[in-house]
Parts: sequence; structure tokens; C-alpha cells
Amino acid sequence: MKSIKNQRGMTPIGWILVFALIAFFVLLALKLVPVYISGFKVTSILESLKENQEIATMSPRQIMTTLNKRFDIDMVTGIEPDDIYIEKAGGVMTITVDYEIRKNFIGNIDFLITFNKSVEVPAR
Repeated sequence: MKSIKNQRGMTPIGWILVFALIAFFVLLALKLVPVYISGFKVTSILESLKENQEIATMSPRQIMTTLNKRFDIDMVTGIEPDDIYIEKAGGVMTITVDYEIRKNFIGNIDFLITFNKSVEVPAR
């Protein structure tokens, strides 16, 4: 039976493993958090279109230009014009931004994050 005096806590290998685990999750957060913040900005931009009365009278090209300007202002990257879909049906205009971001993690390991955000705006 070992006495309490002989127990001294974690070994150096144990500390290395704990620090490696902490470093792994910090690196994970540093890579993924900006991508999700950008996704929240896209959602916010799309939601702001509901409040804009001019959107209902704009052509799809004008809406795309407006969206691209707002993406530039908010420093949202990774969205191409092909990722934006605008459909008018039944008095409602649906604006969808469907895109994916590939983020390198370590070496040849990448994360692929997909986003599909849409908003319905009353059309005139």
C-alpha cells in the first residue's frame, strides 16, 4: 500500500499530454471561430434585407451588387457570385447564399464548412 507522501502529482509526460491537448483545441478554435463569425455576418446581412424597402424593386443584378458591397464592408470572404441565388415566386423573393469554406487545419487535414442561409423578402 502506497502512502500519500509518495504521490507527487502528474509526471512530465502527463503535463506534456495536457498541454498538447490544450494546444489542439486552441488551434481548432483559432481556425474555426473566424469562419463561423463570418457565417453570422452573412446571416445578419441577409436579415437586414428584410428591412430594406428598396430590395423589392431591385433587379437580381442590383441585389447581387448590393450584397457584394455589404460583404466587402463586413470583410466576408469566400462567397462567389455563383453562391447567391435569387428567386421570385408568388409575391415573395427568396435570396439564398449557399457556400462552403475549406480551412486548412494541420498539414493535409482540412475542414470543409458549408453554409446555407436564406431570407424571404416581400416582392412588389
